[in-house]
Amino acid sequence: MAEATAPIKSNRPAQDLRGFDLVCACLAPTAQTLPDTAAVDPALLARVARRHQVSALVAARLEQAGQAVPADLARQAEGARRRALRQLGAALDLSEMLERGGIPVVLLKGVALSQQAFGSPLLRGAVDIDLLVRPQDVAAAWQLLARAGWEQVNPPAPLTGARLALFCRAAKDSLHRDPESRQVLELHWRLSDELAEPLMPAPAALASLALAPGRNVRVLGDEALFLYLATHGAAHGWARIKWLADVAALLHRSPDRGARMWAHAEGAGGRIAAGSAVILAQELFALAPPPGFVRPRGLRIALVLWLARRIMRAGEGARELETTPWRGWAEMLAKLLVAADWRGRLAVLRRLALAGEDIAQVALPKSLIWLYPVLRVPLLIRRRTMRWRRLRRVRRAGNTAA
Repeated sequence: MAEATAPIKSNRPAQDLRGFDLVCACLAPTAQTLPDTAAVDPALLARVARRHQVSALVAARLEQAGQAVPADLARQAEGARRRALRQLGAALDLSEMLERGGIPVVLLKGVALSQQAFGSPLLRGAVDIDLLVRPQDVAAAWQLLARAGWEQVNPPAPLTGARLALFCRAAKDSLHRDPESRQVLELHWRLSDELAEPLMPAPAALASLALAPGRNVRVLGDEALFLYLATHGAAHGWARIKWLADVAALLHRSPDRGARMWAHAEGAGGRIAAGSAVILAQELFALAPPPGFVRPRGLRIALVLWLARRIMRAGEGARELETTPWRGWAEMLAKLLVAADWRGRLAVLRRLALAGEDIAQVALPKSLIWLYPVLRVPLLIRRRTMRWRRLRRVRRAGNTAA
């Protein structure tokens, strides 16, 4: 964790402290003292930490402060550290394999970001491994992954020609799984459609990071990383406080307190996304804004903040966005609000008419690819119906077993 410099104070009485407040205090890079965990329901604290995928970070901060770590939270944290350790080995192996095959690759988020932001690859939880390649290398990367035994989940089979090009335009990543370890890989060829420049940055914007003795990986440099993280988090309504903690840690660890990162984001069209990150980090972590920061004004930033405050705290901070009534429109609205320019907003809207899942599911000849938007709704209904039927079968099987 980053070096402590200032205390966090809660506006709530100690006996009324919420689990979300304690999680925020544990994630704040400037915190010196923490509220007493005895004032918080331990079950709620564990649920909030699990929902925001920060169990290892929260447990480490409590241990650092000399406070007891509730049993449920301790188990979650240990599980997160074990997963991170497995991901570390797999991420290094995958990066080296693709590089040997002549494919430049950037390791995103996960263990690399954990090292960059928190000084250890085992503190930041991640569901999967994220790698970024160039669009022209996608087919070759799929072939290398298949030879190494990775199953291609989405699209379920390799694509070629015009269909591959259309899939890469409609989607920004493919999904792969190692059948033995069950590790999941997202292979990206775009960072985020809401960015003005979503493709792999130029070499000057990248950095080399040592994740193990003699084993380095290519990662985003600080300025590109800050812009990407802010855009990714804001475009998802800051649904996980983990994403905000990443940004806050990077700002706090920066020699100039984030001045260059903020200037770069502002100049690259990320004023709304990066501005929301800075404002929320002030509110939740008491983090001072970067030098030169001017708070954005207007309806767009106001709506992004309004969404984020409600999504993050839903169900006392323990409710997933997918279970809320606003799950669909909230994320779509957030993406439209933070897009850097009209091209980004057009890309967001294009997803409503053209989906990678449809292209992977139905093979149309090149002369008929214009039919994919027409088939969008019927195919979506078909997928939802099949998913509902599978869920019913699982529930019936469970009831029968009981």
